[in-house]
Amino acid sequence: MNPAGRTGLMPADSASGATLHTIVAVMSFLACLSLGFVLTLGRLASEWTDGLSGSVTVQLLPSAQISPEDQVKEALRLVKNWPGVFAARALSREDSQKMLEPWLGGGNVLTDLPVPQLIEVTLQPGPVELEGLARALADGVPGATLDDHKRWNAELASFATSSEAVGWAVLALIALATLAIVIFATQAGLQAHREIVEVVHMIGAKDVFIANEFQRHFMWLGVRGGIIGLVLAAVTLVGSSFLMNSREAPVGAQYLPQLVSSPLLYTWLLCVPVVMGLIAMWTARFTVLRVLGRMP
Repeated sequence: MNPAGRTGLMPADSASGATLHTIVAVMSFLACLSLGFVLTLGRLASEWTDGLSGSVTVQLLPSAQISPEDQVKEALRLVKNWPGVFAARALSREDSQKMLEPWLGGGNVLTDLPVPQLIEVTLQPGPVELEGLARALADGVPGATLDDHKRWNAELASFATSSEAVGWAVLALIALATLAIVIFATQAGLQAHREIVEVVHMIGAKDVFIANEFQRHFMWLGVRGGIIGLVLAAVTLVGSSFLMNSREAPVGAQYLPQLVSSPLLYTWLLCVPVVMGLIAMWTARFTVLRVLGRMP
């Protein structure tokens, strides 16, 4: 196999030269970014749902029936003694203010704002009777309610599923666009070298031999373009992560997902050049065989 991808039937300066290399590299770049987005979203969704599933929150609203201090003490006593609860702690007002800052902005939380007292509860692995805990809190502690994060989990799961579907759809469109481009380039190459192909065909060369010449050329073209796109995408992902972690990054950048926080996961990006090469190879092969089948 000629690694340069040059054959007598399909020279390197043909219709699949530098222009097609550039197009395949761009498609590979977009595919890597889309795949990185899908992998990042799947990882984050799993982390978020796992985190929410392992904890609940007790909200204490002001009540005339009990003082705030006794309200917190009674709620902590009840929660800590409940089966399946690993730990519980009351959040300070500073902690509650920090939770509001992403929405209200730093320093914009007024000191006299009636922020509910919150108790963070960490659950042990396994089933926990949360409905019973909610009833016990409602009956035993005035103003106490339990948030089991089910609504947040459902919304996060729905968002992750729909976003991942969009990412996979983009990848499918990129694959279809690459397939169409290779078909056009193969047909252009056959047309540009029609006389040579016809002579080789008439002297007895099998269609498979001619198809092999084209498929080798386009396979290496797809692999080279895929590697170029992969390198560019890697530089983009690493660079974006570095910029978001720098001091000059915007304030909201710290809440964005880190695309390269799990390098082992992104070894899947190495599949992109391989897939690009396979798409180009098989597309060129089937296109050539279909065109040669129409020749006398």
